Amino acid sequence: MEVSRLMRKKPRTVKLDTPLDIVWTLFAVKQMHMVPVVDEKNCLKGIITPEDLLKNLVPDYRNFFTEFYPDAPSIEDIEDQIDQQVHLTANDIMNKKVYTAYDYMDLFKALSRMMAYNVRILPVIDDDDHLKGFLVEKDIFRYLFTKKHHLFVKLKKIKKGATPTWSKKKKKVSLRELAENPKSKPSKLLKHLISKIK
Repeated sequence: MEVSRLMRKKPRTVKLDTPLDIVWTLFAVKQMHMVPVVDEKNCLKGIITPEDLLKNLVPDYRNFFTEFYPDAPSIEDIEDQIDQQVHLTANDIMNKKVYTAYDYMDLFKALSRMMAYNVRILPVIDDDDHLKGFLVEKDIFRYLFTKKHHLFVKLKKIKKGATPTWSKKKKKVSLRELAENPKSKPSKLLKHLISKIK
């Protein structure tokens, strides 16, 4: 199954020159977990997460050791920094290192990529970097539960002591290696994921 069948389409985006206050609103009011930043051709340029917003405001961790740094900033100081950063744009704070999935990519390969990079949402792009949608981890699990219920039954039997036919000893391959290998088959990825659940 391809990513395009399960992805969320028509994602809300911001442009490179979108002011910081609008980005804040998307997180605070619209309760978004990630905002993609696109150019005028809808090509993905980066993403913004709440952590990207906060890292500009929250002081370095060393400042929290007040016994060594008696002048550690207060929450009021951080609030003042918000006012001082109104001039910033999405381009100033976005994260340019983005893990993505292609719309034609196999769903299980995309899931393994999510697990390898510890992300819960992958922007979905085409070959020209045009943003097509989002792949959300919980949507994949919902699909697996409703459409692939037999896998859960099989896992339950395995936990009770039945040995699966595919559990023969083979060369160990990491999930990241499988995710990044263009020749890896979806069935290998799925078997690897199931073996991690045991």
